[in-house]
Amino acid sequence: MAFAVFERWSPEHALNNTFDDMRESGLDGLKKHLTSNALKTVESVDSVSGSLGVAMISTAVMGGNAVSVLLDKLSECDWTIKDVMKGSDTTKAIVGFNYQDKMIGTVELTMLKEDKVWKIDKLSRPKFDKIALGKGKKQPAES
Repeated sequence: MAFAVFERWSPEHALNNTFDDMRESGLDGLKKHLTSNALKTVESVDSVSGSLGVAMISTAVMGGNAVSVLLDKLSECDWTIKDVMKGSDTTKAIVGFNYQDKMIGTVELTMLKEDKVWKIDKLSRPKFDKIALGKGKKQPAES
């Protein structure tokens, strides 16, 4: 019984809940698992991604249009916990994402305990292992 109680308030449990909420509600699902610090970061990137300067600004800040696609497709990504380095009040974690085998990578997170609940406080720039976001499917050549 003690293990179940500990597991319920672990950073891994919080991340798995975050993944579930992102699958259900995308960016809105993520936002409820963020501290005010992380929420400001995500909202600034999200608001920039809707403007005409997204390519120039998001390339300099977060890694290009792929970040906009990642934010837009949060609910369609497969999310996994790659590594967790636990502290008593802060935790660092690396989570992996895979969007239809077209965009694969990781994001490093710092988590804080707020009122006994683990929340994401900082997000690093995503590291992309693969980006294959073409403009569309190639059509077969006509004979």
